Amino acid sequence: MPVQSESPLHGPLHLHPPPSVHGPALRTDRPRVLDLSPLRGGRLQLLSLNPDVLRTIGDFCAPLDALRLAMTCRTAYDFSMPRVLSDVSIGDPGEDNGPTRLEKFCRFMLANPRRRIRHMRALRLLEGAFARVEHLQGRDRLKADFSSADVLAKLLHLADNLRVIHIRDAEPLFQFNPAVYEALAQLPALKEVSLYYIGNSTLKAISQLRSRPAIVENGLWKDGPRPQGDITPFGPFVESMKHLKLWECGCMLESIIDRHVWPNLHTLEIGGRIAKISELAHAFPNLRRLTFHLEFSVKQETGPATCWPELEYLETSAPIPSFPSPARRLNLHYPIGTTSGSHNASDLKTLQLMERTNPVVLSCTVSDAVPDPMLERMKSSMPSLRYLELVQSSRLAVPWHAFQAWTERHIDILRTSSIIGLCIAYDSVDSLHDEPAELEVRRRRHTLLARTLATRIRSLEYIGVGVQDATGVMYALDCSWYRVSSRPADEKSAPVLEALSLLEGERIRQTLQDTPREA
Repeated sequence: MPVQSESPLHGPLHLHPPPSVHGPALRTDRPRVLDLSPLRGGRLQLLSLNPDVLRTIGDFCAPLDALRLAMTCRTAYDFSMPRVLSDVSIGDPGEDNGPTRLEKFCRFMLANPRRRIRHMRALRLLEGAFARVEHLQGRDRLKADFSSADVLAKLLHLADNLRVIHIRDAEPLFQFNPAVYEALAQLPALKEVSLYYIGNSTLKAISQLRSRPAIVENGLWKDGPRPQGDITPFGPFVESMKHLKLWECGCMLESIIDRHVWPNLHTLEIGGRIAKISELAHAFPNLRRLTFHLEFSVKQETGPATCWPELEYLETSAPIPSFPSPARRLNLHYPIGTTSGSHNASDLKTLQLMERTNPVVLSCTVSDAVPDPMLERMKSSMPSLRYLELVQSSRLAVPWHAFQAWTERHIDILRTSSIIGLCIAYDSVDSLHDEPAELEVRRRRHTLLARTLATRIRSLEYIGVGVQDATGVMYALDCSWYRVSSRPADEKSAPVLEALSLLEGERIRQTLQDTPREA
């Protein structure tokens, strides 16, 4: 009987392959003649396929699905486990005991390193990978546990094919056992390095990296006062770096933007204290995508700012009225109109940002209390706008009839615009489920509002109507999509709408988000 243990991933994991349910395992060391007998009767037996085909199927499976498949028999184990081991995440506090699972996973890999470690491409050690849930005075809390650090270092020392590494508790881990960052530093093929909690040990590890990663992510400084001077370790990656994420430590850029120009960096995501935008433009002349994370502050310019001709994408969690460059797509991660009155300071700054960026695509969240003059000025400030994603928000979730009334009351503002696509959604209080009758109610509601929008905004070609997804991720929308297939000559008559499938709707949304700026 096979030996089993608790899986370092999800569910039980066989330390030895389970017995085959189809006799001996398929051989992979010689070509196999195609046997058409499994096709008799019109049914195909999956495990009778050519081993190369089976491995390809395994590559398309999600790691968890591949793990379930591997548990069925020896043959499935052989072709599924490489996919299972290729992308591993450990440490979700809601799903597993991180330290125990991490140690078991490392020992499982080290028990047969030649066959197992070579498949590992991505390793993500999440919030609970080095923390145990401790019950104290009736409450649960996470207590640090780095007991698996030694065996992790041994695994990393052999993981020459690893491409992606994420360690949330990097700094305390590296301080507890420097062998971990020493093993990490010598890996030859890393393309993405994400070390969230950082400090001096983390910076030392990054500076010693043998790899030349294209993506580097750092989060929050966790090592006392930050040293002054040039402490950023990114200099060796000037040519390789394409994507830099400094979520709460944008100040780290201050010591390098005067010393390096990063010709290949196209995406920058930063938060915290940030240098002047003109200095960012000098250091990253070919930047295409820029995100300002929560709680950021930008130094004021002292004169005219020379920046990028245009950004492909700008996302910000607060208005930047002096932003100096156009942006094809603008994504606002804060609500508009939350304070009453047409002279709200934040809204006025947002108008300035819209005027300066003049986006083709805009995603914004608007309070149900936003005044009409603000909506009018938003429209006039963005003459190039062609696709609008608008989420109506409220302090309390709203019922459908209130959202419908709000939309019909304000939609004439867009009557004279040139937008070709509109996706409108709301924070729903309605608890419709996936029962057929409730789905039909939702379909009728969405179709009725989409027809109203298409009738009153003649330029529209595509319309999405729906709700903000329950995940809470901003602009994760669950929408019904429609195409305006024809319009009658009489402007007062309703156009003909074609309801799109879920897949086609998502494709149309992506296409609209990619709408280019007209020359």
